[in-house]
This record gives sequence, structure tokens and C-alpha cells, in this order.
Amino acid sequence: MDTAHADYDAVWKAAIARYIADFTQFFLREAWVGAPVPASYDNELARCSRDGRLGPRRVDKLLDAVGPDGKPCLWHIEVQVTRQRDFGERMFVCHYRLYDHFRLPVRSIAILGDPSPTWRPTRFDLAMGGTQLSFAFETFKLRDLDDRLAELLLSDNVFAWLTIAHLLTLRTRRELTLRMLVKSSLLTGLRACAWDRRKLCDVFDLIDRMMSLPKALQERVDEEQKLLEGGADMAWKYLWQERAEERGLQRGMAAGWERGVQEGRQEGRQEGRQDAMRDLLAAQLGRRFGQPDEAVQRRIASASVEELERWLLAVVTARSMDEVF
Repeated sequence: MDTAHADYDAVWKAAIARYIADFTQFFLREAWVGAPVPASYDNELARCSRDGRLGPRRVDKLLDAVGPDGKPCLWHIEVQVTRQRDFGERMFVCHYRLYDHFRLPVRSIAILGDPSPTWRPTRFDLAMGGTQLSFAFETFKLRDLDDRLAELLLSDNVFAWLTIAHLLTLRTRRELTLRMLVKSSLLTGLRACAWDRRKLCDVFDLIDRMMSLPKALQERVDEEQKLLEGGADMAWKYLWQERAEERGLQRGMAAGWERGVQEGRQEGRQEGRQDAMRDLLAAQLGRRFGQPDEAVQRRIASASVEELERWLLAVVTARSMDEVF
């Protein structure tokens, strides 16, 4: 039993409303083409999705959008964190009631955040005689990203980090002390994202709320994070970002073309993130096991991205420095 009552639903709803462009880029591989801040019709969604026979239904986000033809439409986004027998029917009922209410095309999207690796509802079908109905909706399974956590740590997309937090919260639902260690490492790593202070604090808060902990364990996380607060930490972040982008831009400009500049920016950010990963790993090792010796420091300095990713994940649960490497 998850005695810390992980706050999945409210966190996902808030994140989708605030960062719809990140959502569409991460899950749909599309650019958001609607208004920068879409209006939410959550009250209307709640009314349209009531069903006394099947009991109260948990609903998520209904957003106004613009379709490929430039005409208005609706996006119905469900984040489902437990298996539900009638989930496909639920999506269908919401779809036709929304269409009946608004008379607009509805795009139905389901984010499946449950622990099961096999539960994958994608459609709802009805048939009687020669009458047939087939309703398909878009489904994205968070568990499919279980083996890509290290890759996601390199992303500046809000939903890459929320997905990491969600999956690690699932993994630690019966091991809250381990969740404390994982949460602290994740919040520390979040500081390496190329976001402004406001966005950083907002995403920090979302992850903090999702990975809920009992009071005593949360106080230990808060204490460690306070040590990282202040100007020195933020100055370090902006310093490595600025220098890395400058190195990448110089390489890109040598090609003399816009494509080279774009690739240079990407390469610079990658180098900067790699430097940040080295600093973060050294800091985490120092906090848990004491200052690394020269041999370990040399190993970190020459490590590949893949090695750094593996060690950053290992340091969370390792009982000694030897277990990390």
C-alpha cells in the first residue's frame, strides 16, 4: 500500500494546463498550434462524463484547440493511474457526450500511468446485427519508458521529468525511504534544466507534490535541498549553460550555415548537460560516501554520457561507492 498517497492526478492536470506545448511535443511529437494558453473546460467535462450506473468517474483535462484545418476542436486528455475494466467505454461515453454538448470534433488522448505493463486499452467496439461502431483513441503507456529514464534525465521537457517522477513513485510505493533518496536526487538533477527560475520552481513543486512522503522523510529532503538553494547554485547552472552553448555555436558557425548553428546549439547543450552530470554525480557521491578520491574523479572526468547516466541512477540506491561503479 502506498501510505504516502502519491498525488498523481492533480499534478498531471496542473502540468497539462500550464505546459501544453511540452505535452504535445513529448507525447504526440507535434507542435502546439492552438492558443499559447488554452482555455480549460473541466467543469463541462465533469458534467458530460457523469454516469450513475458506473459510479463516479475521475476526469482530467478538456482543452480548446485548433485542428489541422484551422477550425476549432476539443482535446480530451485522461491520465489513468489504475486499471479500469470499462476504461474504453468511459472514453467513448465522454467523447460522444462532449460532441453532443459542443458540436465540435473531439480528440481523445489517454495517458496510462498504472503499474501494469500489459493493460493497454485503445478502443471500444459495439455491434448488433448489421450495425457496428468502432471507437479508437490515442494511448500512451508510461511503463514503456521504464528503460529510458537515463535518456529522459537529459531532456528539458517538463513531461520527461514528470514521467520520471511518476515511474519512480510507482517503483517506490512500498519503499518510502528509497523514495526519499530517489526524490532528493531527482530534485537535485532538475536544477540542471535550462529553464528560468519561475519554471524551475514550478516543476520542482509539481514533482515534490507527486512524490509525496511522510513528514519525517520529507523534512530530510527539504533539509538537503536547502543546502543547494541560493545564488551559487543558480550561477553555476547558467555558467555551464552559457559556456557550453558558446562552444557549440563556434563549431556550428564554422560550417557557415544555419543548420550548422542549430546543430552547434544542440551539441553545446549536450556538452553542458554532460558537464552538469559530472558535477551532480560528484556532489551526490560526496554527500553519501565522502569526497571521491583522485582515481574516481579521473574516471568521472573521462566517462561517456551512457556511463554517467548509469552511475547517476546507481548512486541513488548504492550502499557504498564501489556499488556505484
